[in-house]
Amino acid sequence: MKNISIVKADITSLDTDAIVNAANNHLSAGGGVCGAIFSAAGYAELKQACDRIGFCNTGSAVITPGFDLKSKYVIHAVGPIWRGGDQDEEKLLYSTYYQSLKVAKDNSCRSIAFPLVSAGIYGYPQKAAWETAISACMDFQRDEKYDIDVVFSVLRDETYEMGSDILKKLSVSQESECGPTQYKLKVGDQSFDAYFFHNANEPFGFLSNWYLSDFTVDGIKFTSMEQYIMYSKCLCFGDSITAKDILSTDDTAMQKSLGRKAQGYIDSVWSGRRQLIALKGLYAKFSQNDGLKKLLLDTGDAYLVECAVNDRIWACGIDLRDESRLNAEKWSGQNILGFALMEVRDTLRAHE
Repeated sequence: MKNISIVKADITSLDTDAIVNAANNHLSAGGGVCGAIFSAAGYAELKQACDRIGFCNTGSAVITPGFDLKSKYVIHAVGPIWRGGDQDEEKLLYSTYYQSLKVAKDNSCRSIAFPLVSAGIYGYPQKAAWETAISACMDFQRDEKYDIDVVFSVLRDETYEMGSDILKKLSVSQESECGPTQYKLKVGDQSFDAYFFHNANEPFGFLSNWYLSDFTVDGIKFTSMEQYIMYSKCLCFGDSITAKDILSTDDTAMQKSLGRKAQGYIDSVWSGRRQLIALKGLYAKFSQNDGLKKLLLDTGDAYLVECAVNDRIWACGIDLRDESRLNAEKWSGQNILGFALMEVRDTLRAHE
């Protein structure tokens, strides 16, 4: 990918339109890259600008002037803390890069420099951090068709070499594909057409529970399937207080976090009810949004498979870039979401 490069340099010395600060939620000055950027930009001015904004959700980004930096802007991006890989860290890190690039585009930036977000004190494994970072930047350039030079700034030789190797491999992989691809899925001795999806901003991301789309169920408006499912989960066990909190935010990561705290939760009960709840919500989502309904129906009779290595319930338990996803025998997950989508697709087609 000609618009993505990796350099060994202090990010504060780069002359790009924007540099990215690996920020915390409260946008306060910290150590490492964050501290260096505050120092180079002018601590008092940058702190005042950040204080005016006050807070940034994990997976999101905000912008301030660059003050004394060569860069016109500083984009403050909040990556996830690594907690073992089963707390949606990959989705949140992907979103961190994608949203940073959206902010850059909205402010007419044509070049941007990133550190390797979350791979320092936040503990994100470096190889996985590189793969997510580069994939998100490639996807943004393809999806948005916006010409922006992306530079990753690192200091260590081993970090540079690992990133360069992954960039090369992902570039070759992307050049061999022509956009969203229909694959063949092996199921026993048979082969079926299949579409694979994961993050909301990736190809076929409209199938994701985190994809933002308004719909109404039982007179209540929801902004995503994640919000609907987590709200329903809490009500299932009589936790109306947490359910109300879930309705009050459009942040899908926060909705999932709140849903995990449902009071009175019983695993066997939820295991039996979740797919029925998902079917009801998915039908509302796609029947009430004509554009999304057409996209779903256009998948024909293909298998729909959510890919997430740490999700063995809603997804197939395999990474979107792992070739083993093409053989159902190798799945470690149930792909509940994928099969529910296929059922809703059949229902919509019958009604058509």
